[in-house]
Amino acid sequence: MEFSILGPVDVSVNGRSLELSGARSRAVLATLIVHANHVVAAEQLLDELWPLQPPDKALASLQVRLSELRKALRSAADPPDTPGTQDMPAADRLSTRAPGYLLRVTPAELDSCRFTELTAKAADAMAGGDPAAALHCYDEALRLWRGPALAGIDAPSVRIEAGRLEELRLAALEARAEALLECGKFGDAIVELETLTAAHPLRERLWSLRMLGLYRAGRQADALRAYRDLRAILADELAIEPGPALRDLHTAILRQDPGLDRPGGPGPLPADQDIAHSGGARPKTRYALTDDGVHIAYQVLGQGDRDIVFVPGLMSHLDLLWEGADTAGFYQRLATLGRLILFDKRDTGLSDRAVGDLSLQERMADVRAVLRAAGSARAVLFGYSEGAPMSILFAATYPEQVTALILGSAAARWFPAPDYPCGEATVEMYESLRDIAAHRWGQGDSIEWYLPSRAADPHARELFARFERLAVTPGAFLRMTAMIREIDVRAALPAIRVPTLVVHRTGDRITPPFHGRYLAEHIAGARYFEQPGDHSLRFAGGGDSDALFGEIAGFLASVPPRKKAGS
Repeated sequence: MEFSILGPVDVSVNGRSLELSGARSRAVLATLIVHANHVVAAEQLLDELWPLQPPDKALASLQVRLSELRKALRSAADPPDTPGTQDMPAADRLSTRAPGYLLRVTPAELDSCRFTELTAKAADAMAGGDPAAALHCYDEALRLWRGPALAGIDAPSVRIEAGRLEELRLAALEARAEALLECGKFGDAIVELETLTAAHPLRERLWSLRMLGLYRAGRQADALRAYRDLRAILADELAIEPGPALRDLHTAILRQDPGLDRPGGPGPLPADQDIAHSGGARPKTRYALTDDGVHIAYQVLGQGDRDIVFVPGLMSHLDLLWEGADTAGFYQRLATLGRLILFDKRDTGLSDRAVGDLSLQERMADVRAVLRAAGSARAVLFGYSEGAPMSILFAATYPEQVTALILGSAAARWFPAPDYPCGEATVEMYESLRDIAAHRWGQGDSIEWYLPSRAADPHARELFARFERLAVTPGAFLRMTAMIREIDVRAALPAIRVPTLVVHRTGDRITPPFHGRYLAEHIAGARYFEQPGDHSLRFAGGGDSDALFGEIAGFLASVPPRKKAGS
């Protein structure tokens, strides 16, 4: 059985399509495929597909559509000996599983999974110096597309997935064009890039590839003309200049830099740079004043119509962010997606120390003060570690100020309960960190929990020791860990009605993946992304930052931007 979402939704067996009775059944199927192998709550299906219907009528309609889908899946079931199906009985494809429904699909059966696998194989070939093999894989991957992903389906979680897939398709087209150039197929690359820059005039990487192709084809004047065309587009539409990397390429073309003719010389814009650009300078630190008189340090970098507020965990120090290339690079890449707002919560880094113990609800005042000072009316909240439940609570309390949520290394609560079997490892972690804070703070020992993959590196441990000393005092850390023991935002999860991405790492010792999976299952329409790596500091150096950034970029591409206050 084959499930196809890279175009209109389709299910087929040996080329024979599953017959569906109408658009609503197709929308239910699309939503289940988007959340394949995860339970989709009945309430979510009703909210997304029948938002204006009375609950009883909506539920009755949902049951009819599910019955139609089960009948269609049974009629199109794989023969018992069909390769790759693992002999999955038709009855097991779509099952009722509290609090909703579960559709089982293997990666080999879903075209979007095959697309991702082929593009990863292509990227490996490019990295290994084999652009011809990469080009073959990109061509094979792009042939899977039959039109806009999930075409014709209007449901929030489906729109989010469609946006993510479209971003991946564009990235594959960019990478394919680069492979064409590396293969010396300049004419083919130029023709394709002229079409792509016309369709996507604000993607700087496409323009840089087009300029490089024209130059290598002996058309220097046309390459320079392409730069002038882009510059005029940016000035007219966004009132900005091309980014630094594109300006460098323009200068290299003017100089006829010999490096342009060889791999590794000045060339196309890296995949992680686009219209918005932050530059390399460290951003200026400013202070916001909370209603209870606490000064909160914050920084702003990047530009654009979308604001992204990073809500940090227990340890944070704005100045130290820019001392490590991995961490600084991650934030600079985030700033290509919008205007990035960073801050140190009270009791941490450059901000004032709190007066007495405060609850999570009271500490939300830091976020409101920073939004107000930065002139942000609505923003994406990127909550990391302990900053994640704060972001969840903020989105539930002030929904008018939040456009989307990204939750990293996140938990609704950290400690086990009868209805929350997260394991006893939390107790061990909690007691160990409190012992470190009480007796060995500033020696780097917390690296064993936050970044275990680098704990054996003496230099990394030394840097972590400095971070402990500057990010938070031992007493403040002990007070905040006591507050964390009381955190439980599960009751707020049903109130989250904005697009949500949950990202987690399998080797996270602070917040094991159970917590992230729980959030994804209990926030309506939430998307879940899991990868190897540590809890780490701001995702730097403890996992695949490229894959993480790609997931975030694809997610945000589906979220409409909101302009800042006064704009």
